[in-house]
Amino acid sequence: MVQPRFQKYLFFGIFLLPAIVLYSVFFVYPFLNGFYVSLTNWDGLTPRSPISMDAPEFESRILGKIDNDADKDFILSIYKKTEDGASWSRLSLTGSSRRRTEAILSRAGYEPERNRFVGFQNYVDILKGNVGESFYPRSFDQNFYTITSALPGEIAKADLEKNFFPKLTPLDRSVFENYYLDNGDTWKLNSAYSEFSFEDTIWTCPEIERDALIPPDAVSSFIDSLKQASIRRNITELNGAVDSFLNDWPLSFSSTLAVRSGANGIYSLGEVKAILAGKWNARGFDLGVIGFTLFFAFFSVVGINLVAFVLALALDTGIRGQKYLRSIFFLPNVLSMIIVALIWKMLFYQLFPRLTGISLWLSDPAKTPWLIVLVAIWQGAGYYMIVYLAGLQNIPTDVTEASKIDGAGPWQRFTNITLPLLVPAITVSLFLTVANALKSFDLMYAMVGGAAYTLGTVPMVLDIFFDAFARKHAGLATAKAMLLFAAIFAVTGIQLFVMKKKEIEQ
Repeated sequence: MVQPRFQKYLFFGIFLLPAIVLYSVFFVYPFLNGFYVSLTNWDGLTPRSPISMDAPEFESRILGKIDNDADKDFILSIYKKTEDGASWSRLSLTGSSRRRTEAILSRAGYEPERNRFVGFQNYVDILKGNVGESFYPRSFDQNFYTITSALPGEIAKADLEKNFFPKLTPLDRSVFENYYLDNGDTWKLNSAYSEFSFEDTIWTCPEIERDALIPPDAVSSFIDSLKQASIRRNITELNGAVDSFLNDWPLSFSSTLAVRSGANGIYSLGEVKAILAGKWNARGFDLGVIGFTLFFAFFSVVGINLVAFVLALALDTGIRGQKYLRSIFFLPNVLSMIIVALIWKMLFYQLFPRLTGISLWLSDPAKTPWLIVLVAIWQGAGYYMIVYLAGLQNIPTDVTEASKIDGAGPWQRFTNITLPLLVPAITVSLFLTVANALKSFDLMYAMVGGAAYTLGTVPMVLDIFFDAFARKHAGLATAKAMLLFAAIFAVTGIQLFVMKKKEIEQ
C-alpha cells in the first residue's frame, strides 16, 4: 500500500514538531532576546517598565503621552497610585502583561536612562576598542618604582642590569652606588639611608613619643611635607617646613637637632628616588582579553591534543597495566574544573615555593598564563586520550600487517596508515577543544579571580562576566557574548569544513 504524500509529510511534521518547539523555546527565543539586549545600554537591573515613579513625572511622561484609551486603561490597571498620592507603583508583571506594558511605554516614548535602545553602539565600541584599554593587546611603559614610595630594601641585580643601569649617566651611577651596596645577586639599600630610621628619629623625640605634647596627625603631616620637598628637590621648602614645625611646637635643643637630622635624611633620599623613578622602567606588553583568549586557545588546544595523542599511542602498544594507566590518565577529567583549579592553586601557593625556592608562581604575570595552560592540559588530556585510543583501535589490523609485509617501517606506517585513518578522531577532538578553550571561564575564575586583569589572564567569557555583574554593563556584555558566539561558530565551522574535506580525501 502506497502512503499518500500528504500523510507522509504530516507524520514527518508531527515527528519534528516537539523538537522545533523545544529548539525555539530554549535557543531561538533566548538568542533573539539576547541580541535585543546587546542593542541597549542595560545595566542588568533597571526594568524597562518602572517599578515606581513620582506622580507628576509618571502623569506627564507616561499617562500624558498615551493616546489610545485601551492602552491607558491597561496601564492604569497595572500601576496604582499610593495612598499619599505622591507616586505610582507597579504591580508584578509576567509574560504577555510585561511585554504589552513595555510596548505601550515604548510607543509613549518612555525609556529608562539605564535601559535605552542604543542600536549597534555597543558593537561599534567593542570593534573600535572603546571598552577599556585591557581589552585588546597593547604595549605600555612599565615603571618598577614610584617616587612617592619608600626605597626598596633590596633589588635583584639581573633586573637592574637589564632595565636600569644602561640608562644611567656616570653621575647617576655614582649616586645610586652611594645609596645601594653590591650584595652578590642583589643590590641592598645602605642601612644608613633607611627612610624608616629617619622618620623614627622624629617620632622618638620625648615630646612626641613620651609626653604626647604634639598630636600624631601634626607629626604625620610634617613628615609628608618633608617627603614632598624631597621629591621636588626644594631645599627652601624643606627648611620652611622644619622652621614652621619647630615654631608651632616648642622642643628641647636635643629634639630640635633630632628633627633637623631626620628632615635632612628624608630630603637626601629624594636624589636616588628621582633616579629610580625616572629610569627604572621598561616597555611592557599586555595580551589583553582578546590576546589572552587566543593565547590560551592555541596553546591549550595544541597541548591537550599532543599529550592525548602521545598517551593514546603509548597505551595502544599493549603495555602491561594498560587498563589501570588509562583510568589514571582519565581521572583528572572526572573532577570538576573548579576542584582542579583549587587543588593546583594550593600547590602553586604552598608546595611549589617550598620545593623550588621560587616564591612567586601564580602571582607572577610572566608565569601565570603558562601555568593556567598547564592545568588545562593536565585536566583535559585524559578525555581526548580516550577519543584517540578508540580511533587507533578501530584501525584494521590487516592493513597494518600487510604494510609490514610490504616492508613499511614504523614511521611510514604512522604517516601513511595511522594518521590518515585517525582524521575523524582528530576532527572531533579539535572541534571540542577549540570550542571549549574559547568558552573557558571556570579555570581562570577559580585560580586567579579578581586579580586576572592584573595578571593578564582574562579570557573573553570572564571579561563578559565582570562586565555584566561587576561593572553593571549587561548590554555591552551581551554584545561581547554575541561576538564570541559568532567567532566560535566561524572558527569551528571552518575547522570542521577543512577536516571533513580531509576525511573524504583519505
